[in-house]
Amino acid sequence: MNADIKNILSRCTLCPRECGIDRFAKTGYCGSSAEVIVNLHRLHLWEEPVLSGTQGSGTIFFSHCTMRCAYCQNYRISQEGRGNSRSLEELSGIMIALQEAGAHNVNLVTASHYTPQVAEAIIDARSRGLHIPIVWNSNAYEKPETLRILEGLVDIYLPDFRYFGVEKAIRYSSAPDYPEWAQKSIAEMLRQTGHLAMQNGIALKGVMVRLLVLPGQTDAVRGILTWIRETIGAETWVSLMGQYYPTYRSHEFTEINRPVTEEEYERCLGYLDELGFENGFVQKVGSCADYTPEFK
Repeated sequence: MNADIKNILSRCTLCPRECGIDRFAKTGYCGSSAEVIVNLHRLHLWEEPVLSGTQGSGTIFFSHCTMRCAYCQNYRISQEGRGNSRSLEELSGIMIALQEAGAHNVNLVTASHYTPQVAEAIIDARSRGLHIPIVWNSNAYEKPETLRILEGLVDIYLPDFRYFGVEKAIRYSSAPDYPEWAQKSIAEMLRQTGHLAMQNGIALKGVMVRLLVLPGQTDAVRGILTWIRETIGAETWVSLMGQYYPTYRSHEFTEINRPVTEEEYERCLGYLDELGFENGFVQKVGSCADYTPEFK
């Protein structure tokens, strides 16, 4: 670990929460120390088709998270922090191993709180022959200045834009400033990589925004789509996700302690047409795998 990383982590302000703690001495709000904790890595065939292709996306799931979403489907990883410590050399080796296994890309899932360490691992992996695209799969609760550490290293940004209003961001994720930072971070991602570009049906570079439809939150989806259209363009690729199901602490909130209905999802599909979006993917409600090919 180089001196710059040590300096950053000794007074951590990587995410919008800006704890300012010494991660070599204790853990921050996200639950992570200076060590990089990885839960699992594998070829994943259930991402959007432009990522999974025919051979799979090489996903690396990082433990802990800067958010505390009450309905997190991966809460054992994000909240309980299950996983094993990996050196930066080991992390670099995992990337190379996924490439050798045939992955179309290396898909870094929820790595924001490890940004400087992961950046160093990518640099090392590139020096060792890694040539497939790097995907940054995040919750979009990120600071543009932190994302700039990744400039030239990350090829594809896959942010999940969760909330357009402060109330729900507080209620479900304890992140009152989420909408503000999501907008800033996605704009920075687009600045770095542009709109999604592909070759032979596989994504090579650019941004695709994920929108998870939450129960009773169709207006939020419309607000997000409107912002995307007006700020970064209707040509932006979006992925409208219908895979929500109540889990973790969802039972504490009556309004989200149920699946999304077909009617709610259909309403969101209507917003895509209404607002002129032409590029992206949709799902069957309740499915985490059945993506419909890009809509036109």
